[in-house]
Amino acid sequence: MAAPLWFGSRCAPVLGTFVSSSRHSQACLEQCGRRFFSRKQRPKAIVAPVGALKANVQYPEPIQEGEIKYQEEYPWHEKTSPISQQLYHSEEPPPSHGVDIGLPVPRFPGAKKFRQLKRKLTNENRASSELERAARLRTLKVPLDQVKEDWQASFGHEQLKDVATHYNIWKDLFEGAHFHPVVVTNVYYDCDDDHAIPVYRGNVVTPTEASRPPVVQYESDENSLWTLILTNPDGHLRDNEAEYLHWFVGNIPGSDISKGETVCEYFPPFPPQGTGYHRFVFILFKQEGPLDYSMERRPAPCHSLRRRTFHTFEFYRDRQDQLTPAGLNFFQCQWDQSVRDTFRSVLNMPEPIFEYDFPKPFIAPQLMIPHRKPIQYLDKYLPKEPVLKRF
Repeated sequence: MAAPLWFGSRCAPVLGTFVSSSRHSQACLEQCGRRFFSRKQRPKAIVAPVGALKANVQYPEPIQEGEIKYQEEYPWHEKTSPISQQLYHSEEPPPSHGVDIGLPVPRFPGAKKFRQLKRKLTNENRASSELERAARLRTLKVPLDQVKEDWQASFGHEQLKDVATHYNIWKDLFEGAHFHPVVVTNVYYDCDDDHAIPVYRGNVVTPTEASRPPVVQYESDENSLWTLILTNPDGHLRDNEAEYLHWFVGNIPGSDISKGETVCEYFPPFPPQGTGYHRFVFILFKQEGPLDYSMERRPAPCHSLRRRTFHTFEFYRDRQDQLTPAGLNFFQCQWDQSVRDTFRSVLNMPEPIFEYDFPKPFIAPQLMIPHRKPIQYLDKYLPKEPVLKRF
């Protein structure tokens, strides 16, 4: 039986089945009231002239009682929605946004050259019988130090820049300007004679572990001069745009920080209770020559938070012709018991304690028939005992 040449035929009551048009009788055609065409005689689809294609503008669904009421005169479109206007058209970025202020990045082979080198090395390792025997007997040892050095020399600075972007370091310290940390800056906090806490690009270090000045290591020429600062962009108690300077050493000859000029003595971290994690950022600047830091000098010991107020971007902007950022490292720190002693004994001030006011949960009104709507009104039947939050 041939397939029908039409869609949705009404001939089923007449014949009881679907047949081709060539087998229909005249009575069937009259009762059906439909013309049949062959494939060659089938008319083309008629398309109305709709003009140029436009964006599919959709309007929001009807507003239910208890929901946030949007402005009905605005369609739900990314250019006309009031919420999208706030997201996409909020503020213009500062002039420094996206500007590279660092040292030149060392050139690395392109993607094609890198794949060729990788394929060549892989073929050599597969052809080595010694590596195969060591891997089979589980005596193969991978030199992790060599792997780390190769990573730092190839992709380390690019990935560290991406990590700093994720933690909003460029936005909060340099107003959007960035640099590639081409100088590897290793920082360690000595706990005792046998153990040390490394600063590993955003790891957590407690205030007790960071109570003493760290050990900073980097490779440089003996005739070069460097500046090292440690700042906290999250801990200022009065100004959200300001920072607290925890350490400042300038005119460092080579990599020997002990011979540098201590502009501001080291002060341990003191994140107040209830403020969460704070970022503590080490920035290493390369100097063009000896610098006079008499204007930035703090008295020793400096236990005044007002004197330790600092702005990294303003400091760099005033000396951008003499300094170039080259190294970066940072860690996160949260309140512990030693912070209380720092406020009371060192800063001679009462310890501030912050509490977060949790907003009241939104409970939608009860509907008789909540068709395709979440049943949120059941939340009002939950127990009303306070939920303990740990900061």
